[in-house]
Amino acid sequence: IFIERGVIMLEKAFDEYVSHYNLKNKDIYLKYTHSYRVMKLQEKYAKLLGFSMEDIELARVIGLLHDLGRFEQLRVYKTYDDSKSIDHADYSCTQLFSKKEIEKFVTNKDWYPIIEFAIRYHNKKILPEIEDKRMMMHAKLIRDTDKIDIIFLMGTLKEINIKPVKRHISKEVLKQFYERVEIDKCLVKNKNDHSVLQYAFVFDINNTICLKEMARNYKTYHEIQKDNVELTAVYEDIMKYIKERLENEGIR
Repeated sequence: IFIERGVIMLEKAFDEYVSHYNLKNKDIYLKYTHSYRVMKLQEKYAKLLGFSMEDIELARVIGLLHDLGRFEQLRVYKTYDDSKSIDHADYSCTQLFSKKEIEKFVTNKDWYPIIEFAIRYHNKKILPEIEDKRMMMHAKLIRDTDKIDIIFLMGTLKEINIKPVKRHISKEVLKQFYERVEIDKCLVKNKNDHSVLQYAFVFDINNTICLKEMARNYKTYHEIQKDNVELTAVYEDIMKYIKERLENEGIR
């Protein structure tokens, strides 16, 4: 009953918040639907990972609200490009906690520090290590589910998927890729580099079970790029990496 009641109120509150923005704007609608998909992914994997009923609901809240600042970011700055405006995760925390919008969604103040930490660090290159295991559990999950849906979008949404360009992948980008680290955004010089950056998302997947869905989404994403020899090599290397990690964890 608690979860069912929480779902209704959470979604109603979110729809009320977003109703103040223009949902006919494709960019606003994109973030609206992304938020709901990530919420559902949060619920799916929280259950698979054995979260308590309360933490499943908390994971759903974090999923739905993780990009809340995106709506105001587009209104104020006319862009979703953080490098040209503001860090959207920090901005989401500003909207939720500095402006107290969180009170519209969650009344349990014990959840606030966990929600803030998870949202603030969902997009950062490095997640700081802290002793609070519950907080880390939620922060790691939202980083994983957000990446799952980003790759889903890149492979299925024609408006934003990235087709290869007739340029080689930058050496610095490939070097970081084969070092098995996330790519520094400052090194990205063309669309092919950006694709490698997104393939490298997988190196930051914290919950190995999430890799199965990442692999399916990468397969769809690769269909756009299969004629590019360099990106195909990167894709094949990623699929090998995923296969090995799943096998090492005994996940089929």
